[in-house]
Amino acid sequence: MSTLGALSTATAAADRAAELARLDWQGLEGPDAVNVVESITAARSFLDAALLRGIERLEATDAVRELGWASVKDYLTHLTGGHKGSGGGLVRAVEQLRDLPEVQTALETGHVTLPQARAIAAKVHTLPRVPEFRTAVAAELLDLVERHHYDASDLQNAFSDVVRGLDPDAALVNADKEKAKAERGAHHARYLSFAEDGLGGVRVKGYGTLEDTEAIKAVLLPLAAPVTSAPSACGGIPRPAGAPAYDTDGVATARACLDPECAHDGRDVRDAGARLWDALVDACDRLTLTDDLPSDHGAKPRVIVLIDHDSLRQQVIDTGLAREGQAPTGARLSATAIRRIACDAEIIPAVLGTHSQVLDVGRAQRLVTPALWTALVIRDRHCAFPGCTRMPLACDAHHITHWAEQGTTSLDNLIMLCRHHHTLTHQTPWVVHIDPDTGQPVWTPPPRNTLDNLRKAGMAYAPARPRAA
Repeated sequence: MSTLGALSTATAAADRAAELARLDWQGLEGPDAVNVVESITAARSFLDAALLRGIERLEATDAVRELGWASVKDYLTHLTGGHKGSGGGLVRAVEQLRDLPEVQTALETGHVTLPQARAIAAKVHTLPRVPEFRTAVAAELLDLVERHHYDASDLQNAFSDVVRGLDPDAALVNADKEKAKAERGAHHARYLSFAEDGLGGVRVKGYGTLEDTEAIKAVLLPLAAPVTSAPSACGGIPRPAGAPAYDTDGVATARACLDPECAHDGRDVRDAGARLWDALVDACDRLTLTDDLPSDHGAKPRVIVLIDHDSLRQQVIDTGLAREGQAPTGARLSATAIRRIACDAEIIPAVLGTHSQVLDVGRAQRLVTPALWTALVIRDRHCAFPGCTRMPLACDAHHITHWAEQGTTSLDNLIMLCRHHHTLTHQTPWVVHIDPDTGQPVWTPPPRNTLDNLRKAGMAYAPARPRAA
């Protein structure tokens, strides 16, 4: 078909579809409605097949760049109005169906719908790159659609049974001579995605090769090792079994720490999953301190957070009055989280006024220099919170007076805190200052009336203990 023929046909199809949408549907009888819906569904399948062919030409000609789009994926996401990344799914479907002409033909002849075709292609592309085997599996799945009207979910569920039926001894799937092909198949199917859950968290989903996974684990597992300390080093003392709340001198027989789940026995209270997540964050933090990351306009990559000036300066205990901040990716962070991560990360909060004018994009001296970090390690040796001995590699540099409140990045305004106590310091009324005579951090626990409120909220506390000089 010529370019003019494709354009005129597509335009005519759009006109007829618009005409169909404007019909008076109220007078349509039930049986006729069934036939109409089935015809529309068939037409939609043909249009989906034509859309994939059109996308293939967009990829081949790179025409969307002339329109200012960075990629066909971005253009399709905008054009279809779908979820972020949906354009990439269409491009991926084109690439996968290119290797499965039988499935492509079934789509173009109306024997399968686009969801069915994509389900077959996605599953088949996880198999070893043995063309005959892939073709046979695809044919079996197409036959299930023809004979039993399997939908996309049914096809995904039946995939394993089809593979076992065609390869009962797993000779193709597990044979050493095919292992490399299987690994290449897994490599081509690799992906990583982040989806916000709307509750302040993000769900991470991905798939990759065993080889890549081993490399990832080699880095994360040492960082995910449990961090242990001496019993009661957290500042808490458990009550002995059967002991009263107070001894004969009126001294409490137990003392809580800031973590309500802590058993005060020195063990790491994090489970394996939490430690692995913390290890991933730690690995990324370490990477930002190297020169291995690509530069962004001559500077190290940074996260920019947009937040109004008043919300950033609002005291943590009054965050109910503060607005959220927003990153260019669309992620929204609380003012409390922004104040916390701004302490010692390669992050420049972009503070905007009421009319979005830039008031402050951070001060260069806010970032802790290597020399200043070394001095901080020499002075604090470990986490500076009372009773905590987490090593420096698990700690951040915390500004006592926040940079947004004109705090300086100097030794007399910094302390070293592990991630756990860094968070708690931002979220609780504990106060710390540097003694001008000793140069050591001095902590003041929350006022007694605040402690009652913390207990009601389910948060324990630990009285501050003097630190050795």
